[in-house]
Formats: sequence, structure tokens, C-alpha cells
Amino acid sequence: MNSATRLLCQKYTELTDEEISHIEQYNDVLPALANAEKADVFIDCRTATGRSAIVVCEAKPQTVPSNYSGTISGMLIQWKDEPAVDRSFRLGVATVGVRAVSMPEDRRIVQTVEPIVFNEKLIGVLIYEKPAMAVEDIVLPQEDENHGAEDLDWAGVSEHLGDAVVFLDEAGLVCGYNRAARELYRSMGYIGDIMGMAATNIQPAALAESDDQVHEAFMVNRALQYRKVPVVHGKAQVALMIRDVTERRRVEQEMSFQKMALRELRHRIRNSLQMIAGITRSRSFEVSDLGAAQTALLDMANRVLSITATLDGIVQVSPEKVSLLQVLEQIRRYTLQTLLTPARGIAIQIQGEDVEVSADCATSVALVVNELVQNALKYAFPAGEAGVIRIEMQNNRPFCKVTISDTGVGFLPDAIRPGSMGLELAASIVREKLTGEWNIETGVSGTKISFDFLEK
Repeated sequence: MNSATRLLCQKYTELTDEEISHIEQYNDVLPALANAEKADVFIDCRTATGRSAIVVCEAKPQTVPSNYSGTISGMLIQWKDEPAVDRSFRLGVATVGVRAVSMPEDRRIVQTVEPIVFNEKLIGVLIYEKPAMAVEDIVLPQEDENHGAEDLDWAGVSEHLGDAVVFLDEAGLVCGYNRAARELYRSMGYIGDIMGMAATNIQPAALAESDDQVHEAFMVNRALQYRKVPVVHGKAQVALMIRDVTERRRVEQEMSFQKMALRELRHRIRNSLQMIAGITRSRSFEVSDLGAAQTALLDMANRVLSITATLDGIVQVSPEKVSLLQVLEQIRRYTLQTLLTPARGIAIQIQGEDVEVSADCATSVALVVNELVQNALKYAFPAGEAGVIRIEMQNNRPFCKVTISDTGVGFLPDAIRPGSMGLELAASIVREKLTGEWNIETGVSGTKISFDFLEK
């Protein structure tokens, strides 16, 4: 029988069977490591999308209380929440003593991360986690104000520089640093004094990329410019000059976004209008009388409003992403304003976790949800019956699932009825635009239609 570790790796990662077998071997030794280190121990692997990591195996210590009340195997980890994990995956080196936040308990912890290499390939990381308070009580002694740099050339000058300066000796160990460096590493979550740490634990990038040229890299969610300068006197052999340009890059990104917004909006409007034109042509063949024409026009108005919701989202999240929860809330609001009166007694509820997707993906999801909500309003509650329509989102990264259910009368899925064109349109968008799966469950207690799609 396949282990939980193997099933998680097969579902969420691109590891080979041989690599997964290597990871599985750790399951036998993790409990002993957890007890010996008095720490929670985990193995994380990079997901297939590369945008997160997933916990594939874990062990809690029996010698001290765990940081976690339940299991977190299968939990997706965002890089921003665990900077030490992010750094070790990017650089392929160990990262020692960096703060993080435990999920889902939301506790401050300190992580030490070791890379797991198989056949010269980084396939995962081994993580030790201890409560931040317990570690800080041990490793935060009174610091020397000279930061060990009293015998170093440049020491006096470095204190007056705005940039962080870290001095490395011949063995590649930190032998001094200035005040700016101390503050920088503290702000990035390093606990205690970096004096004596190996360069591999504090450098922004691999040693091969550290030279006298200016480089830029991301480390612990910060944009850092750095270069290595030779020091010709004293015990220090190298000075690592580091400048934090995070705020500058954030402002540049914001300015670039503002310039792109109008161009992006025009592009989306053009594509959306083309989609509306295609839908209008397909519905025109259904019109045989004035009443049908009026209904078709109302349907089209609601489709336009559903697309408008995605256009609103473009300028409210980021250049690349739209809040799907915000889009669905807009559809709900438009529907209540244009189609429902309090006298009908029908409620529309939205539940679940938000997910940010591309504008194209949001437009397709909005059209599908709009069709299904309109369909439920028309046929699920005959003779003015009251009821509830629920829209539920499940964010099982990298896949997302949307379910629209009602408490209406249900129908026969294979029966042809008025409004089936809307279901066919929705199913077509799910298959062709979202490359997702479509499922219908219906009966006398109501209808539930769900579809999934890849987060993109």
C-alpha cells in the first residue's frame, strides 16, 4: 500500500518514483530526530507549480510539547511564511536560526533547514522547528557594540555607511559587521548574533554569484543588491556589501502597474466584447417571439455584468491577479439588484476561501457562475417558492473548485428543457476555457453543480 508521503508527492510534485522512495526513507528516522533535537521535524517538497512547498511527512517530539495541535502533512506552505525554507530551496544550502510563523497555529517559531539532495538534485528540505521564545532565551546574549570589528580595517567607516557590511575571514566565517547589517539580519528573522556564522548561512546568493560586481537577489522576501569587496589588511579577507532595495522595487512595480492598468483594461474589454458577441449570436437562434427576445436580452445584460465584475477586479488586486471572491461577490450584488426582489424570498450566499487568478480565468469562472445562478433562479423555484442558492469555493492549491447549489425542485439531467442552452454554455466554458471537470447532482431536494480548474 502506498504511503501518505508517496501519495502527496505523486499528486503535488514532479518527483520521480526513485526520488519519492528516497524521501520515504526519512519516515523511519524523523521521530528519533524530533526527540533528539526537541523539535518538530518536517520534510517539505516543492510543488509542481513552483509557487509553494508541501509538507509530505512530519514527526512531533515526545520529549517536549509540540508547536502543533494536529497534523500538517499535506499543508501547502507559501514562501513568504517560511523564509528559511524559501532560501534553502533557492540556494541549495542550509539555513540556520530564522524566524517563521507556524501554520495554522500562527505561532512564532525558529527554523533550521537542511537540503535533501538525491543524485545531485535538490528534492526536498528537512526542517527543524522550535518555539521562538525558547530559542531566543538561549541565543540572545548581550551583544558587543563593536560587533567584533574593532581590529578590522573599514570598521570605523562601515558604521557610517547606510549599506549593511559583513566581514568574512579566510574560512568564510563572519568576523565582523556594522550596525546596518545587524538591523538588516534581525529584520529578516535571524535570531542572535551572526558573528561566527558561515557565509553560506547569511549570503544573499550562491558563492559563485558573489564577486566585485553588483548583483541582485531576493532573500526572505527582500530585494537585496550586494557585491563582494576584497579587504587587504586585518583578519577579514572579504567585505560583503548589501543594500536593501525592497521599497524601491515595490514603488517601481507600483508605477509600472499604473502604466499597464489602462492598456490591460482595454485588452480585457476587447476580449470580453468578442465573447459577448459570440454568445449573442448563439442565443439569437433561440428567439421565436417577443417574450423570448426580452428574456434573451435580460440574460445578456447579466452576462455583461458578470464580465464587468472581472474588469473591476483587474485594477484592485495586481497586474496579474484578480480576487475571485471579489468577482463572485460582484455577481451576487448585481443579481440581487437586477433580478431579485425581497418578496421572492431567495437568498444568494457565498462561502469559502478566496483565490487570486488571472483575469482570463476570472472572466471564464464568472460567466459559468452567472449561467448557473441564472438557471437556478429561473427553474429551481417555481410558483414563487423561497429558497437558497449557495456559491462555494474550495482552494485546494494548485486546483480550485466552485460549487453552485440550490434548495429547489431539481431536474432530470438528461431531459431537454428551456434553459439547457445555459448549462451547455457553462459546461463548454469549463471544458474549453478552464480545462476543468464538470459534475451535476440533482434530485427533489435541489441541484448541486460543481467544476474545478487549475489555479493560474
